[in-house]
Amino acid sequence: MVATDRVYQLIAEHTTDLVCIHDLENTIRFATPSSKSILGFSSDDIIGRRLTDFLAPEFVSEMDFSTLTRFFDHPGSRIRYQVRHGNSNRLRWLESTFSRIEEGNKKYSLLSSTRDITESVHLTDDLMNALSTEQQLSRFKSNLYSVASHEFKTPLAVIQANIEMLKIKKSPKVIDMGLESMEEEIDRLNSMIADMLQLKKLTMGKTTLKLEDLSLMAIMEDVVKNDCTKAFPKINTTLSIAKGEECTVRGDYSLVRYIFSNLMVNACKFSKDNTPVKVSIAFEDNFAKIRIEDQGIGIPREDQASIFTSFYRATNVSNIQGTGVGLSIVKEFVDLHKGKISFESSPGEGSTFFIELPYTLDI
Repeated sequence: MVATDRVYQLIAEHTTDLVCIHDLENTIRFATPSSKSILGFSSDDIIGRRLTDFLAPEFVSEMDFSTLTRFFDHPGSRIRYQVRHGNSNRLRWLESTFSRIEEGNKKYSLLSSTRDITESVHLTDDLMNALSTEQQLSRFKSNLYSVASHEFKTPLAVIQANIEMLKIKKSPKVIDMGLESMEEEIDRLNSMIADMLQLKKLTMGKTTLKLEDLSLMAIMEDVVKNDCTKAFPKINTTLSIAKGEECTVRGDYSLVRYIFSNLMVNACKFSKDNTPVKVSIAFEDNFAKIRIEDQGIGIPREDQASIFTSFYRATNVSNIQGTGVGLSIVKEFVDLHKGKISFESSPGEGSTFFIELPYTLDI
């Protein structure tokens, strides 16, 4: 048989955990060679020190140090903590357990066993992130189905009603009215479907930028002509340069157009007939600042904090069609361009949205 002392020596030399014996002051008096892989220091280097000496400053700054150190003094405790590995900047997560040593002369107090749990911590974080993403996708799908089943019903019902009417009455006037009505509802459906597809791309992280030099005034003129005036002929939308001379902005045409179209159409949609919507651009030194102002119904104060949340609709727009995803997409598109978006609104008096887009963009 192998002598008992030799067995202990073999265990100490080959254990992958760091085993230490501490004295009454919690100072390390014995450490296994595995300290090199666990702490980044040889066993000789850690003799005379405490495990708390190796705590990462970042970890200590987030904790109350006096409370933290008490865990290292109590037998039966288990603690997870972060250290810098040796003299490097690599951070490692360790877990230590402590047990009391019943030794006659009380020279030694505790035995600690420490292992590196960095991979398991990261794996746990990855799993939690994956779970969070999965929960977000689940909520997205649930909201998507809810909106689709509710919002898509109205235009489909209008189209179906017009089809039934045309089956009965086929006069030129009725045909023209029916076709016009169906075209409007089809446009609305296409707009909602486009919003849903954009939101899906954002949720799946598949939105990419196709950068080119853009004329913001040209894009806005196109939006006024093709999106605002056609749908809201009784709303006068004006464009102006408030400051400076026009500069091109580096960006993705389709995404920037979506930003302007959504905000300008919303301004028209939530305004009363014959009230103005004013759009202006100030060309500052490093960015273009866009202002879109209406005199519409405004946003209730209790809704303002959530207005950029997907599928959220303000409480005063229940009688106006919409999916509640447009502003969340706008916010994401502005962020993708390293820009800023904010707003001011007073219920019953209107809203003003502010957008800042940098002239240059590095991705």
